[in-house]
Amino acid sequence: MEITFRKLAGQPALGILFFWRLEITGGRPGTLADYLIPELYYDYLCIQRGQITAVDPAREIEFTLPQQTLRGLCTRPLGLRYITPLVLFGARLSLSFAEYYWEPRLKANTFLEQAWIGHRPASLAAFASQLTGYVRAHRARKCPYPVLNAALQETNWLSSYSARHKRRLYQSVFGLSRQALERVRGLHAFLEQLCDFEARRPHILAHVNPDRFYDQPHLNRVFKKMTGFSPLEYFATPACLQDNLLAASYNAPAGGQDML
Repeated sequence: MEITFRKLAGQPALGILFFWRLEITGGRPGTLADYLIPELYYDYLCIQRGQITAVDPAREIEFTLPQQTLRGLCTRPLGLRYITPLVLFGARLSLSFAEYYWEPRLKANTFLEQAWIGHRPASLAAFASQLTGYVRAHRARKCPYPVLNAALQETNWLSSYSARHKRRLYQSVFGLSRQALERVRGLHAFLEQLCDFEARRPHILAHVNPDRFYDQPHLNRVFKKMTGFSPLEYFATPACLQDNLLAASYNAPAGGQDML
């Protein structure tokens, strides 16, 4: 089985971090298990070939993804099952995208059926061109001023409101509370350290940021609740799509196209 992941620079001014294409070929048609963990990104998915079934362990349900769908922010792990061969186009969207999202609400832990791509894309560049045009034509600011800055700090405009009103704004704009956003950010503050536990097997506690995880048992509980794995299990378990998206999100160059 051959797995190829390509990415293309996005349009940061539109909240599009990068475009990507995942292809799984080789061997007989079959199925491949994968998973996703919570991240502070939205993802637009366009299935060109194959099929994807999502498995939500928390709700004990599974469902087939539509051909085009927008994934909201998530607070819990999600299983994926691919019917291969698979060709999947996608776009990774930032929190700033949500501030200009034209529909009333972006719900968390959901996939919203969409139709941003009108013609079957012949290439990653063609997919990027169609999606960019659609987002540019439809985007509309939800609030009169920005809600968060690039460091995820509240702007002066948002800080002026009461705690109750700010809770409403967080839910209506991002689909998650401030506390939930911070939990996901704390998870990735840990993952971005790129600790190679399998090679050296250090004590996990030595890598804990005390501002986010106050002890090792707390880290293990929060990490497993959000990812479905203990930290050691997570680093020992490969994920086809998730690993590529994390690598691209953490280490993406400013522009150009790369194969990971």
